[in-house]
Amino acid sequence: MPTRFTGLHKTKLIFLKEIKTELRTLSAINSLLMFALTTLAAVSLSLGSQPLTANLIAILFWTIFFFSAMAGLSRVFLQEQATGTLHTLRSYSSSQPVLWGKFFYNLLLLHVLALFLLPLFIIFLNVTCYHFGYLCLLLFAGNIGIAAITTLTASMIIYTKSQASLFTVLSFPIILPLFLVSIQLTEGVLTNTVFTMQHQLCLVFGYDIFLLGIASILFDYIWYD
Repeated sequence: MPTRFTGLHKTKLIFLKEIKTELRTLSAINSLLMFALTTLAAVSLSLGSQPLTANLIAILFWTIFFFSAMAGLSRVFLQEQATGTLHTLRSYSSSQPVLWGKFFYNLLLLHVLALFLLPLFIIFLNVTCYHFGYLCLLLFAGNIGIAAITTLTASMIIYTKSQASLFTVLSFPIILPLFLVSIQLTEGVLTNTVFTMQHQLCLVFGYDIFLLGIASILFDYIWYD
């Protein structure tokens, strides 16, 4: 295989390794889905038939989605830490294939979470969605930024105690701008005014590019430290 494809090939191998490992235990996906289902059921039962404003619905959705993601994405480096194979992975690969392989794995988990949570959220809370395709595009854009920063953050807390709480604390301030804009756009979807907010969706994709660049630069220092 030509040298210029080596990095891409390693990225693919690391991505496939993460999927195969997850399929053996289903630990991350179970954490994501069970947290989402439990939280959504609790919210739905608590609210009953009480009418909700579009803004509150949008806040509830992204809050549940964010904390559900936090329940599972911190595990992306857990196997290497638990089995002591982190140094082997460092010897096998440079930093960038590891970053992108694990980024695409986290992105896949987020898409699975979105596919699971969104229909249930609409059904449980009786939500009227005027532009479902636009909402899916927004989720795709939001997932890119969340996957980028959570992959970077997970690499920073490998050797720390209280990983889950520290992971959320470090991730939240960086994801917050993305979180707030996504809430506004989701409210627009629910009130049929989203097409007056096109510039905000461009901001989401722009912030995604920024986060991907930051993750790529900083991961080199973390990986070789």
